[in-house]
Amino acid sequence: MNKWRYVLLMAALLCGGCVERHLTVGSNPSGAILLLNDVEVGRTPTTVTFEWYGDYDVKLRLEKNVGTPEEPKIVRYYLHTHETTKTPWFQFIIIDLFAEILPIPFKDEQTWAMVVPEVQEPSDAQSIKEAYDKLIKDARELKAEALKPPQK
Repeated sequence: MNKWRYVLLMAALLCGGCVERHLTVGSNPSGAILLLNDVEVGRTPTTVTFEWYGDYDVKLRLEKNVGTPEEPKIVRYYLHTHETTKTPWFQFIIIDLFAEILPIPFKDEQTWAMVVPEVQEPSDAQSIKEAYDKLIKDARELKAEALKPPQK
């Protein structure tokens, strides 16, 4: 009889539970293309599964026609940021082993809400030239700072 108890216990452990991880990302405005670590996963709002906890590179972009079909006016939105998934209590070392083998499903559902700013485009050639000149000036300043010998 004891042999069957061990067999049933082993069968229960082998048919263990699992941890379900879901990440829901929403944006304002909605409908933005979502890239997590340079992999396109869909349009917001969207829910995806994830495997690991930590830092994610997040990019959101959207092009929207706010004009008419006859006179389109395209408005662009873009956001590049980093977000972190928080580790729940049942995913810490030692406890995570039991969370994976116990016949109880564990769920981790995380939500990120982001505001995607509108991209301001230069209106004429003069402002494009000013933006280019500022970029070159900033690059030269950074290069000069990088070439300085380290101070002790």
